[in-house]
Amino acid sequence: MGTGRRSRSLDLLALLTLAPLLWGFGVLEKRDVEVEAGNAALKAGKAEEALAHYDKAVGKLPADAGAHFDRGAALYALSRFDEAGQEFLRATEAKDGALKASAFYNLGNAFFKKDKFKEAAEAYKRTLGLNPADKLAKWNLEIALQKQKDEEKKKDDQKNQDDKNKDKDKDKKDDKQKDKKDDKKDDQQKKDDKKDKSGEQDQKNKQDQRDQKDQQPEKSGEQQIDAVLDNLERSSKDLEKERARARAVRRAPPARDW
Repeated sequence: MGTGRRSRSLDLLALLTLAPLLWGFGVLEKRDVEVEAGNAALKAGKAEEALAHYDKAVGKLPADAGAHFDRGAALYALSRFDEAGQEFLRATEAKDGALKASAFYNLGNAFFKKDKFKEAAEAYKRTLGLNPADKLAKWNLEIALQKQKDEEKKKDDQKNQDDKNKDKDKDKKDDKQKDKKDDKKDDQQKKDDKKDKSGEQDQKNKQDQRDQKDQQPEKSGEQQIDAVLDNLERSSKDLEKERARARAVRRAPPARDW
């Protein structure tokens, strides 16, 4: 419960402390009329108008860290955080320590707005290195570190979930492959069983044929005996007929030749 309250408090504080620190109102207003006009417009909440003046100032003073800082502030007010970060980065080259610290602070805010909490934390650390008493930088650093920790935990949780999903998908894939192997094995078993039954039937058929062949010689032998007996009976009758004809010829009177 305490952690939740603390997190909400930090988020609320972030909204209060992420506004850019403005610089240059006293430093450059006497040096350039465009910077002076831009400062006045930005104070009035006219960020677009201020940006137009700062563009002209940077065109005339390209190496001036303060001009880049102010242009970054206008871009930040327009929520163009990437461009604002680039301008604040240029401003960190300032020789003035206070301007340099403020540039790192605003750079951290720009990173924070883009959810780049690690980069934001590093920028706030640079601010505190130049100005250890900066309370806003301390608060923002704590918030950025907590956000970074939350992001890392979220990534770890997502990675773990992805790993679990991969394991589940792998298990499903393994189960499918196992089912396919089992089905293939069952099909092969059915084929083998069918083949065995077919082989048994072939053997049975062959045995029946052998049995039939074994019986055929007995029938053939009986038929041969019957045929021999029939032949003998017919031969005996034919022989008797021949003998009768011979006797008849001998008893007949001799033929006359007149």
